[in-house]
Amino acid sequence: MLKQISRIDRTKGRLVSFSLSPRKTMITKLTLACSLFAALFVNAHTAQAADLGIGLIPDDAAFLASTLRGREQYDRIATSNAFASLKELKSVEKALDELAKQQTQPGNPMALAMMMMQMPDNQEAIALLQDMVATDTFVFGTSSWVTFSKLAKKLQSAQQAANIATITKGTDLELDTGATLNRLIAETLAANTDQIVIPDLVWGFHTTQTDAAKKQLDRIEGFATSMAQAQPMLADAVAREKIGAGDFITVTIKPDPNLIKMAMSNVVKFDDMEEELEKILKRVGELEIVVALGIVKEHVVLSIGGGTEHLQAMGSTGGSLLDTKPFKVVRDATEKPLTSIWYRSQKLAKAWETSPEDVEQAKKFATAVAEANELTPEATAEAEKLVGELLEGYASRMPEAGPWLAYSYLTDTGYAGEEWNWAKNLPWNGSMPLSFDHFGGDPLAVIALRTKTDPEQFEAFVSWANSLRQFVSNAISSTGDDDVQEGFKTFDEKIVPLGEDLTKTVREKFVPALKNGQFGFVIDGKASTTKLQASLPASSKPLPLIEPAIVLSLDDEKLFREGLSDIFALSDKLLNVIREIDEDSIPSEYRIPDPEEKDAEGGTLWTFALPESGLDKQIQLSIGIGKNAAVFSFLPEQAKRILASSPLQLEGDFSQNLAAAAILDWVAFANAIEPWATYVIRCGGVQQEKGKLDPDSTIGPDSETDEVTDALEQLATIFDVFRCLKSAVAKTSIEEDATVTRWQNRIEDLPAK
Repeated sequence: MLKQISRIDRTKGRLVSFSLSPRKTMITKLTLACSLFAALFVNAHTAQAADLGIGLIPDDAAFLASTLRGREQYDRIATSNAFASLKELKSVEKALDELAKQQTQPGNPMALAMMMMQMPDNQEAIALLQDMVATDTFVFGTSSWVTFSKLAKKLQSAQQAANIATITKGTDLELDTGATLNRLIAETLAANTDQIVIPDLVWGFHTTQTDAAKKQLDRIEGFATSMAQAQPMLADAVAREKIGAGDFITVTIKPDPNLIKMAMSNVVKFDDMEEELEKILKRVGELEIVVALGIVKEHVVLSIGGGTEHLQAMGSTGGSLLDTKPFKVVRDATEKPLTSIWYRSQKLAKAWETSPEDVEQAKKFATAVAEANELTPEATAEAEKLVGELLEGYASRMPEAGPWLAYSYLTDTGYAGEEWNWAKNLPWNGSMPLSFDHFGGDPLAVIALRTKTDPEQFEAFVSWANSLRQFVSNAISSTGDDDVQEGFKTFDEKIVPLGEDLTKTVREKFVPALKNGQFGFVIDGKASTTKLQASLPASSKPLPLIEPAIVLSLDDEKLFREGLSDIFALSDKLLNVIREIDEDSIPSEYRIPDPEEKDAEGGTLWTFALPESGLDKQIQLSIGIGKNAAVFSFLPEQAKRILASSPLQLEGDFSQNLAAAAILDWVAFANAIEPWATYVIRCGGVQQEKGKLDPDSTIGPDSETDEVTDALEQLATIFDVFRCLKSAVAKTSIEEDATVTRWQNRIEDLPAK
């Protein structure tokens, strides 16, 4: 996509470099010489790491997003042939012409803005802003986001606890869910006032124009002071302060107590909540909203939050985020032309993790809801036990929080990057290579994954579901009217046995048949149609069908086949049970159609026709089963291709041990989408002209108006630009204590006109 990036000639398989003038060649040689010379010094790459703006950030930051080489990336795009093609689009040229006209019309807001921008001070400000986003920017959240997240999670638990009240709907004990929610939220806030905070968000921008930045800071101080003096409540809000290593303007705003009381109006109506309300109002009254803008070393810094304590640590001699253990992967990668860095701390992740405290809180919520429903002490204790068992089992299988970090960088052919996740107890299994023999050879896109298989997890879920059913039946249904009790009785007698049969099938057939744990998702586009659906016009040219499919790796073909047979039999039983419960719900003559069974290379195919859908006849629900794989697709031909073993022909080496991999052939995908975009635009033109679409008509070039022809010319250019992205590949592996995903894309610019 970019002129400056070397490209790979796909037909000749060789590297084609851009040409350099003699002067640029000399500069390049000098640059390479300097780089080699610098590499001789042990501290060279440490110095490069220290140059990153994130070196200013305190080591307890909760999260970070950083953009690097902004100007370089913009210049590569802006000087590319692809971007030039987009600028030549008629719609873009028209928009630019209209913008230019507005800038010269007297009295037009755009013209006034342009006049203001021509003032010397404003020109300096514009140049400063451009410089600020040119090389190194970041935004981070302080540790206050961890505190804020802990409270948000508790409020989320209160919301979930209040929703439990919905199971009482239709019984004599029906509870007002809204009232329960308001009460639980108020109780949660009052019990955790120390966690009611305004989290701090900080932006940083590296600049080479510190003198201009100081001058503009003085301008902003004068403007902010004059504005504040016009408002009595803000008379003392603006201040100029030395904070840590920086010079700042601060604007401090106290929350309005009246607005707080209005926000808590749903709680005020409860007479017994006065104490909780007083605690909440007292805490909120102690808070301040502080906006700080200043300069720290060579960075312009903007902070919005509950204070300025975090600014004291920026650029100080204390611990830096860049020096922490997770950022070793960044420090080791600073010789690469980095373009972005993303980070989330372990503490922030842990704040959203299910903890023992959450289990106890959930038990209390369950007790509160049960008592509000006037359940018996025995039923209340059972509800508390049920919620505790669910959360404890859930928590034991959830990932254990760890830090997460990702970065991207420029390559000779596009972009690449790495993502590091230090969470524990993740479900991925990266102990062996993935198999790609049953993905159809050369599809548009492939995602393959292997997970750890845990039969005990299924058994734990079944046990909990049975306990929940017993609790609802014993404690809730018994309090309902005759209709409610009859409904629960019918459920137990008719539906529960089918659930037990399904559980047995999953346990004895599907779990052992799928113990390998590998599955995948495929998108292909080899099939085509001229008429997708009966109510749509036909296309004069075939339109590629986007073919999604799910692929399962099989350990036991026989068990999987038996499991599917059991599912088909259960579906017939379910149909009969529904008729028994309500004979008018399903016509008596209706039967689930039997699938058509066919032999296919590598296995057996079952297809279900969809005649009532009006879809192209080749679209049929398809299930294919072979010795090593099962496939679920909407096209029988695709299912046949996938069942037949064939090596993957897409680019990339996947022979190593991997937990997941993804491959996208973007050019082929764009080629499959473009004909549909053309068809839709032509249909839109016909509908606009005639007011409707005739299902018996054919849409093609003869259907085009001048407006549609113009739109399609522009569409062709847009898709040419889309195809500058050639492909993308990602691989996930398990490395020591981290799950690591490495990705890379390939981009080629359009040829010069």
